[in-house]
Amino acid sequence: MINRANKAKESLESSTAYTEQSAVRQLYGETLFLRAFAYFHLVRMYGAVPLRLTSATELNCPRSFVEDVYGQVTEDLETALEYMYYNSEGNVGAWGHADKTAAALLLARVYCTMGSAALSNKGVGMIVDIKGEQKRFNCAGVEGAANIDAEQCYSRAKELCDMVIARRGTDYDLATDYLNLWGSNNRRNKEFVWGASANGGDTDFNNSYLHYYHNPAPYGGAGAWIYMAPNLYEQYDETDDRIVHGVWHYYQTAYNGTAKWVSFPSSSDVYNADNLPENLKAFRPDFNSSYKYGVACLTKHYNGDIANPSFFSARQATAQNQDVILIRFAEAYLLRAEAEVELGNVQAAMEDVDVIRKRAKAETLYAGKVTDQVEARSMVLKERGLEFCQEFNRKFDLLRWGLYLDVMNETQSIVCGNANRSTVRSKKNLLYAIPAAEVAENKLLGGNNYGY
Repeated sequence: MINRANKAKESLESSTAYTEQSAVRQLYGETLFLRAFAYFHLVRMYGAVPLRLTSATELNCPRSFVEDVYGQVTEDLETALEYMYYNSEGNVGAWGHADKTAAALLLARVYCTMGSAALSNKGVGMIVDIKGEQKRFNCAGVEGAANIDAEQCYSRAKELCDMVIARRGTDYDLATDYLNLWGSNNRRNKEFVWGASANGGDTDFNNSYLHYYHNPAPYGGAGAWIYMAPNLYEQYDETDDRIVHGVWHYYQTAYNGTAKWVSFPSSSDVYNADNLPENLKAFRPDFNSSYKYGVACLTKHYNGDIANPSFFSARQATAQNQDVILIRFAEAYLLRAEAEVELGNVQAAMEDVDVIRKRAKAETLYAGKVTDQVEARSMVLKERGLEFCQEFNRKFDLLRWGLYLDVMNETQSIVCGNANRSTVRSKKNLLYAIPAAEVAENKLLGGNNYGY
């Protein structure tokens, strides 16, 4: 992606059109957006990485400092904002092309990442729900963030979110109801700002991996291997649509055994399939499935209408043309809430969090009740986990606050149905291993990451 973005950028710079013609200006901004998006992922996954800013084919390139990588990411995105257009202004391509809103929200996410990493070096406090117990942690210092100005980062993040939210309804918007957010009938709705476009009719561009996360049992008798553990499930209010309609509650006692319904995670609260309570009627599949033992699986990427009681019996599972959503309008509120907390505006922050909670029909609201900065900071982190579950954010959120090892090791013993998981994380797990081929070919890389 980086090399292609560099080539496209250089090609556009070969004439003056990228500074004069609207459509070409938009494309130029997209090259910077994509390069920034790629480096933002690389620096969070691998730490210090080589910065390749031209299409030169030289293999040997030393790593750049983490701060320098973030500096390049923010520079690219700030410049992209100057060139890109809002979706409603035209000049933006088909769905899957980023517009100015996408650039603004990605940049706000970057600044919040930098700001939180800087605060982690000051050991700020955070309260995390660990199996029903509220535990307080002091954030561990994140490498490469010691010289970052947290206040400056959060101020800019707030400006960007203000800019996006001020245009609510013009370019993008919150879905009015959780039932109007997911499912093929809501594909590419106004909340989905940017993502990877999929085409089920194309073997190169379809999306077949999602069944590992969301596939209902009747669809081939397999799938949903990555599910919601009780530690997370129990943090939602009982009225919250994100579990009432966002999770399917299916329980099977044994392989080829009797299919039963439970109010997950309680396996004692068993219902007859023909006599389901109202809150579970939307989750009735055929009972010819296998290998499902009391797990809660998300419905975010199912191909049916989760408001329709025949949703599961119709065997509408993950479709290969379901897009992968990478930026949602909802994040503008939660990023702004995070920035407001760190800038000292707790009430405003909790009001933004409540916007998301009210949409989900959660009973517990925070505005006017939460006044302590540590508690408010914790509520924002928690809400991000609830709202963006399995949307590729949670691990990065824990990493940027310096909480990953503490939180994961506190919750590492998970019992969910027949799945018992116990993994102890160490410093090695903070970064991924650089591929062996890259280490071998790049003589200036300086070896692999710690522990590999």
